[in-house]
Amino acid sequence: MRHMLFLLLAVALMGTSVAQASDVDFGLDVHIGSHGARPVVVHEPPVFLAPAELGFHVAVGVPYDMFYVGGSYYVCKDRRWYRGASYNGPWQGVGPRHLPPGLAKKRYRDIIRARDAEYAHYRRDRHHYKGRAHYPQDDGRGHGKGNGKGHKHKG
Repeated sequence: MRHMLFLLLAVALMGTSVAQASDVDFGLDVHIGSHGARPVVVHEPPVFLAPAELGFHVAVGVPYDMFYVGGSYYVCKDRRWYRGASYNGPWQGVGPRHLPPGLAKKRYRDIIRARDAEYAHYRRDRHHYKGRAHYPQDDGRGHGKGNGKGHKHKG
């Protein structure tokens, strides 16, 4: 009889351990292709300078690593590349193989060093800056001064 009670108790306990373990979850998240473009918002048209050693324009004074090459804008954010028709997007993910040759062939840290050196030169005397610069038009989606559709600024 004792043996039978022990066996029934063991079976009952095994049932509860299975019931407690049944709330265990397993998940798998797979992404194929490019991630969705994360928003990049620039409130005023940035200034793009063209360091001679790069051969393309780099944005200065904005919190993003942004480039202007061949009529398109490129942003590198969170180690991912995006391309847009405007400095304010809309942005589409682009793989490293689809970057313009000038941008793809340079080491990223060398691009940033060249940008920072050119920006230091520009800030010293921006009114007499002799380098090449690109000033995009306000596309009306930012909040800066310009020809956009926002509020008028007194200045």
